[in-house]
Amino acid sequence: MIYLLRVRGDSMLPTLRPGGFVLALSTRLLQVAPGSVVVFRRRDELLIKRTLTREDAGWFVVGDQPSRSTDSRRFGAVPREDIRAVAVCSWWPIRWLYRI
Repeated sequence: MIYLLRVRGDSMLPTLRPGGFVLALSTRLLQVAPGSVVVFRRRDELLIKRTLTREDAGWFVVGDQPSRSTDSRRFGAVPREDIRAVAVCSWWPIRWLYRI
């Protein structure tokens, strides 16, 4: 599965910019590793964060701007089955096109 998501908020600056788009591929196609930018389900929304470490309960995820991020420091590790995809590139406007 391919995901196309619009970035909301600034917790992933400078990697992802608010208003930009992220192309992500299913975890069936790409493997999650420490440092991956992943898309995961939390309650009724999809979030984008960076994986830090793998734990028994899942992946510990954080934003690139920790002071602006609600992440595993608040809600704990993300279960592996809740991680949907791994981000591969970001763009919009076109000058923002880059590989993650």
